[in-house]
Amino acid sequence: MTKKRVLALGAGAMGTIAAATIASFEEVESVIIADLDLKAAQQKAALCGDKARGTGIDVTNRSELVALMRQADVVMNCVGPFFRFGVTVFKAALEAGIDYLDICDDPEPTKAMHELNNRAQAAGITAIVGLGASPGITSMLAARARAELDRTEELVAGWNIEEDAGGDERVAYSAAAVHWMQQCSGTILECDRGKLVEHQPLSDVTLEYPGRGTRVVYTVGHPEPVSFHYSFPDLPRSYCVMVMPGAWIGSFRRLASQIDQSRLTLEEAAQILAEDSAQSSSESKRVAGTPRLPLFFALAKGAKDGRPALVATSIKATPPGMANATGIPLALGTRLLLQGRVTNKGVIAPEIAFNAEEFFQRLAPYCTFPMPLKTSELIEVVVSRG
Repeated sequence: MTKKRVLALGAGAMGTIAAATIASFEEVESVIIADLDLKAAQQKAALCGDKARGTGIDVTNRSELVALMRQADVVMNCVGPFFRFGVTVFKAALEAGIDYLDICDDPEPTKAMHELNNRAQAAGITAIVGLGASPGITSMLAARARAELDRTEELVAGWNIEEDAGGDERVAYSAAAVHWMQQCSGTILECDRGKLVEHQPLSDVTLEYPGRGTRVVYTVGHPEPVSFHYSFPDLPRSYCVMVMPGAWIGSFRRLASQIDQSRLTLEEAAQILAEDSAQSSSESKRVAGTPRLPLFFALAKGAKDGRPALVATSIKATPPGMANATGIPLALGTRLLLQGRVTNKGVIAPEIAFNAEEFFQRLAPYCTFPMPLKTSELIEVVVSRG
């Protein structure tokens, strides 16, 4: 077996988890952890064992980034926010001719990277865009739901901020919080009538969840509708929703409005969001009388055996905390690529790159929150027929 060299960009929580996980696999010869903060990269590399070393990199320095990429066989990109750095890093990977995976959670760079598919194919590389928790786990749940139908008319990805993810429940000020404000403001990309169009974020959606009931959720900008559009060209409609208490939506909309009016920067809004979260108790999250929805889920609406059908898929346990739930899927996908389990060239999404059953089999041993489950019990599939 020829062992491979991995470049892990970003020494934050998610990047460190991805690097530590990939370093544990026998297919990997070495891991370079690179970050703008050299000291942080070196400290995180020390936690990953003898295979890892840390180095400094400014990802906006194209020549230095390409040179660093050429020291590896595959790059895992965790440098965010992706609406600022995603396409820049990906274009460097194209120039370096290196296989690429990331945790991109912004729709605009996701679209831009998919539009570089021809260049990636010409370069002979595989680029898997959006492999974390959402997108990533949600993407594979959507693929699993779609497989239950003969025809899919609508595909929805959802995540629930009311549910405990097994880590710190507070929203810390970070690139992730800035990303969140970006995708709750301006316009968002959704697939409507087979085309990617701009819609208003934080719009009410009355969602029917088979076996659980109906409740109002809210649209949010996320890559899944963009990825689904490229993965399933015949899909008429797809969008992403966020589950949260109705009492919170007013605050989100006020922050979004102030961003749109240039009264707040994304960073300022993210700071306010973090401060508000720190003052909120976990008991304030759920609203009595509303159905409890899963942490991560997907809904597919269409037809099966000539009858209307609605399919819900969800994951019943996850790696504990969002850093693990994001970094571990990235590392597992990288391992599948290194093992030759992904043969597609060009820019692809997780739902195309991987077989859903195999992906969840690989993920199951890491899914210990709220409790470990047998692989056969990890994914819940509910089908409602009209």
